[in-house]
Amino acid sequence: MILSMIRALVRHQWLKLPRLIRFMLVHIANGMVLGCIITFALIWLDVRGLGRLTSQSGLATFLIFFQMAFTFGAISMGIAVMRLGRERD
Repeated sequence: MILSMIRALVRHQWLKLPRLIRFMLVHIANGMVLGCIITFALIWLDVRGLGRLTSQSGLATFLIFFQMAFTFGAISMGIAVMRLGRERD
């Protein structure tokens, strides 16, 4: 019951956001998830020794994940905004 109330409150707050802000947040989140998946794959497969380098430092791993997520989020949002086009009269 409490979970459904929280879910309804979050949904209500989400729908109160302007449509363009929701559009951008969704695309940023999608890009960030993609960036984290790619980073995880690069570390897991030890591409160019990245897994070995990051196994020694949690801070390095965090920074790589953060930067990749930020970069892919920005790219995803930029692509989405450029694909919006113009409104037709």
